[in-house]
Amino acid sequence: MIAVLVSRQMRGTAALLALLLVPLPACTAGTGAVGVGPVRIGVGREARSTGGARDSLVILHTNDTHAQLLPFERSNGDLAGGAAARAERIRRERERSRNTILLDAGDVFQGTPFFGLYGGVPDYKAMSMMGYASGALGNHDLDNGPAAWIRTAREARFDIRSANVFVDAESSWARGREEVPAAIRRGAKWVGGTKVADSARLVFLTEKPWDVERAGSLERVAFFGLTTPELERIVKKSRNGGVAIGDPIAAAKYLVPKLREKASLVVCLSHLGDDLDRKLAERVSGIDVIVGGHRHKAIHTPLIVRNATPNGWGGTVIVQAGYRGEYLGRLVLYLESQRAVGYSGALLPVRPSDGEDARVASMLRPYAEKVKAETGGVVFHSPARYPNTGLRDGETPLGNFVADVIRWSGDADVGFVNSGGIRAAMPEGEVTESDIHSILPFDNQVVVVRMFGWQLRQLLDRVARRIGKGGFLQVSGLKFVISRDRASYIRVGGDPLNSDREYRVATIDYLAEGGDGYTNFEKANGIESTDALLRDEAVRFLREYPDYVFKKETRIRWEGSTASFR
Repeated sequence: MIAVLVSRQMRGTAALLALLLVPLPACTAGTGAVGVGPVRIGVGREARSTGGARDSLVILHTNDTHAQLLPFERSNGDLAGGAAARAERIRRERERSRNTILLDAGDVFQGTPFFGLYGGVPDYKAMSMMGYASGALGNHDLDNGPAAWIRTAREARFDIRSANVFVDAESSWARGREEVPAAIRRGAKWVGGTKVADSARLVFLTEKPWDVERAGSLERVAFFGLTTPELERIVKKSRNGGVAIGDPIAAAKYLVPKLREKASLVVCLSHLGDDLDRKLAERVSGIDVIVGGHRHKAIHTPLIVRNATPNGWGGTVIVQAGYRGEYLGRLVLYLESQRAVGYSGALLPVRPSDGEDARVASMLRPYAEKVKAETGGVVFHSPARYPNTGLRDGETPLGNFVADVIRWSGDADVGFVNSGGIRAAMPEGEVTESDIHSILPFDNQVVVVRMFGWQLRQLLDRVARRIGKGGFLQVSGLKFVISRDRASYIRVGGDPLNSDREYRVATIDYLAEGGDGYTNFEKANGIESTDALLRDEAVRFLREYPDYVFKKETRIRWEGSTASFR
């Protein structure tokens, strides 16, 4: 099996590493087998249609796989996920079921060295071999910008959809795209938050934001994609010039009635998050199924929102399958006379110990070998595992480490990093460059700004209001108390904050550009680039300080009052 580059990539024993070069057996042939081109409909034993008798459509679904092409180590030490194991699980499910369709809800990109080296190419190749029929565009799929995504998407032999991500029609790489109707574009914002002028011409970024296709025994099924409106503040502005985001609910209100006229089943591929999925279902009737992503939720039992959708349960079913490919979602829709009358669903564990698809494993092998060669060096020995959980709720040992790296790299008084940029745990034992890449997968550069003490206080007040939410910052070089949604008792280097003093503040370019809504850095006294990638600086830091201690230091103390965190 191809279990050598688990999430702690390049870190296994010599015996495990040797497995990378072991010849793999040929893929077992079978109806709908993985690796024989984009086979979209599986035919098997589960449902047999005779005249008007009940039939079924099985929707297999994934989301937020985040370049996790190889198995990763769970907290209990077991291996999970990996594209070859997922492919084998899909093959078995197609053997079980007469009619299957395979869907994805976005964020295929970003999270391991595979993306840094290959920009998503092996991900889309693997998914095409598995026979995906359709997918949503996720926010991280634009981490390298729209032109790069368009180039990489040529490897995908399936449609990737978003009805609320637009681009400037004058962009050279946007030629041939469909113009956005006025009802969908109303209120759209450019990445960075500026409102799009009514006079600006917009076209859809994806070639087919929606479509009506046959799926199994259902003659007409409508698919459309939606992307989180957070896109305007959670991707790099410098890489996404000319990209705009619209209101997903407005897009759905426009589209669903039209799609409902053409199709007997409407499926939304949503990269919105389950909270916004619920609001969508509450405000827009007519969507039978929302295949969701973005929040990394493992929804083991499908959620239902009651509304006027004309199906057997009178509502919208919402599913989501965690992240990193740990699970394959399976939703069964029971059909009568081209109409969905019932459903059942579950998440199926994806484990390499249950088998791996040989063709997908073989395709990935040369990519994996290069990743191993370039990122397999040991840089640190960690005495314990330090998780990336709890980062939104206060300081953590791992958060302190990343903030310390930033402050050290910028030779600054204070360092800040967004908690959402820390994507994996620090493993126990040998830590490789690949591990650091998984922890800090984004191509963020360290930058320095100069801020007066009063500006720093304003920034910390904003941080205080974000505790328990996305966008909370980890800090280095200072301590403060969060009380009544404000920062108080602020100490920089042990001394009280001086409002009139100018401080040297290090952060990452994403935040300096206003990412996560932090416009404070843009308003400071100029941005000084270091041209140093954060993950490279983290490797350098650990090599220079092999005795670094991961710990909490009461840098941030919370005394209550933030409503969403009580």
